[in-house]
Amino acid sequence: MGLKKGYPMTPHVLLEKLRALLQVVPPLEGRGQYGNEQYTWLGQANALMHEWDEIKSLPFKTAVSCLLQNINRAGNFGTVISFFHDVIARVENSLPQEVGQAFGPGAAYDFFRALNDLVSIAKVQLWVVDPYLDAEIFDGYMHALKPGVSARLLTAKYLSSVKVAAEKYQAQFGSAIEARRSNDIHDRVIFVDNNQCWVLGASIKDAALKKPTYLAPVSSDVAAEKRKLYEAIWTAGTPI
Repeated sequence: MGLKKGYPMTPHVLLEKLRALLQVVPPLEGRGQYGNEQYTWLGQANALMHEWDEIKSLPFKTAVSCLLQNINRAGNFGTVISFFHDVIARVENSLPQEVGQAFGPGAAYDFFRALNDLVSIAKVQLWVVDPYLDAEIFDGYMHALKPGVSARLLTAKYLSSVKVAAEKYQAQFGSAIEARRSNDIHDRVIFVDNNQCWVLGASIKDAALKKPTYLAPVSSDVAAEKRKLYEAIWTAGTPI
């Protein structure tokens, strides 16, 4: 795969973004002037392909340019879609069976970057379960949330710092932030929207500082069971 060293977007996040964009392809084949929907989609697609591999994506960029110039739109539309499927397959094939990531002691920035990537793909809601969550979640990660995406925080220890940070963040950015306390949580889990669940090997505030950790997805069936479990804990939790 053409992912570059130092690549700012982790492969699994690239894969999610490619899949998501492929699900919302606007009408591109007809003649006439494109609107904002088409320009936005093509721009996002070009950017993703550029990040995947600047050289290997040149045929894609050429096809996009022809679409914009109203040149053989039917043929170039086919090129764009087939290229998407090809790159998705390449990224999938490049990943090990376990697409999570391990972070050795001292790899705190790598973990920081990977978690920011994960936060950025949320479209509806981000839900972080971490008993040792503190205000760092706002300083380091919440800025990656897209406008309009809500967040739930379930924690147990640093309640006052989380409460103050959540109130100030919500006041400034208008995002819906809800935090609750429960002593029944021990694991670190992140739910992204309604279909993804990731587990962390250490609490976010200490991840990869002195001890190794990991960030790994769980299968859809396990994710559904985990969500049921934590929904019950959330319901019984105390609002902060």
